[in-house]
Amino acid sequence: LIVSRRQNQESMMCRLLNKQGDLEKKEASRSGSSSSPSFFRRNFFSITALLFAILIGLLCKSLSTHNLDRPIPIEAVPLWQTSEVHWVVRYFVGYLFGKFVPVGQLLKCPITVDWTNVQEADEAKSCINPVRAILEKADEFVDLNALFDVQVIDIERSVGEDNSPVHMTLLKKKASSDAAITKNNDSKAPLILYMHGGGFTVRGGRGALAAQIFGYLHQIGETDDDVNDSANSFMDHAVWAMVDYRLAPEHQYPSATEDCLLALNHLVNDMNLGRGGIHVSGISAGATLAIEVTLKSMDMNIDSFYVDEPKIPLPSKDGTWSLDSGSFRRYGYSRMPPVDWLEWSLKAYTGMETNHEVESTLPYGMITTDVDITGGSIDAANWKRSFDESNATQLPRLILVTANGDPLKDGGVYFKHIYEEVIKQVEAETPNSTEKQPQIKYVETTSGHTGHYIFELPIFEDTMKEWYAEMKRAHSRKLN
Repeated sequence: LIVSRRQNQESMMCRLLNKQGDLEKKEASRSGSSSSPSFFRRNFFSITALLFAILIGLLCKSLSTHNLDRPIPIEAVPLWQTSEVHWVVRYFVGYLFGKFVPVGQLLKCPITVDWTNVQEADEAKSCINPVRAILEKADEFVDLNALFDVQVIDIERSVGEDNSPVHMTLLKKKASSDAAITKNNDSKAPLILYMHGGGFTVRGGRGALAAQIFGYLHQIGETDDDVNDSANSFMDHAVWAMVDYRLAPEHQYPSATEDCLLALNHLVNDMNLGRGGIHVSGISAGATLAIEVTLKSMDMNIDSFYVDEPKIPLPSKDGTWSLDSGSFRRYGYSRMPPVDWLEWSLKAYTGMETNHEVESTLPYGMITTDVDITGGSIDAANWKRSFDESNATQLPRLILVTANGDPLKDGGVYFKHIYEEVIKQVEAETPNSTEKQPQIKYVETTSGHTGHYIFELPIFEDTMKEWYAEMKRAHSRKLN
């Protein structure tokens, strides 16, 4: 009996131990099976961040090498790899520019149109005008009337030409009176002629950039102790004149140049403006116009010209011009501005028909035109001749801006070399003169086409201070 009881107790102990072992195995099994989800839970944010980084990288690569209809130059570099470009442009604005400035939509619009055919003209305008309206609407966010005294004038053309007048907006420092700019104007004040950008096809940066530049020039004048010792700053009566020149493809070269020359002649000779200095300025396509207008107005004794990122096709040995350059190739993926639109606008301004069969195999920048849209201003001999024929003793001071990230940069640099040669030739003829020719003020920015107005304000401000100083010197020279 005792033995039997011991056997039963041992048997029960074995069963209890077996159950405990089974429980431990199940617990171990459970802990083992739950280790996998625990790992993902612990590293969820790290894994998500890694996947997000991979996605952004692929997206950046896709965006920075967007597909175009024609071959991209082999030298083109994805935007995010252009280390010389400001980081805001490289990683953000460079990809979003087309959303804010939808000029790429113009590529589907016809270039060569019979504008006397009402139906054909209306179809072309219905394609082009919506894009123009978007840009002009954006410009309305700046209320010029709240910042300046504003006057709008129309200049009639000569008989036999286009019967539409040249529309021009004049700005002057805000005053207590509502007197028109043409009345009681201080003829000893500077005149600044301004041509907006937009590839000769739209009105880009018309009011907004004008307000920023002219406003900052006044701000400098208000803190200039030299001029504020007197009752008024020489800038108090300065006039900023914006020309709404005719646009392509409705009006081809040299329509825009003719409008700007007509405007300057009217302001100086009919309105008696600019006796305290004449300064010509422009941005992008407007900068190209500023160069040509200065060349062809040397007899007016132009004092300075502010040339900001001009659109300058370069000459080739066969007598044609194209946008092909080192910068146009390197920044072939740029959207500030897009290279395909730059060529479209060049064709629109020069009246070139699109030959899809030929162009489809050409890399961007290689389309050539036989029209020199600079009007001979990238030839040093033309500048020297114009200077010799004028009664000027000094060349106009050139203030030139180009930008890394801008396909048009090399065109601006090319013109810089041309104007340096002009200065050298003029100085060579007067070696004993005590009055030296004004040297070029050259500024290189890093934030793409016109980006320095937002992302590099110190550079913008320093450039304006230099231009203001030149206006001040010219004003003093004219008074004497």
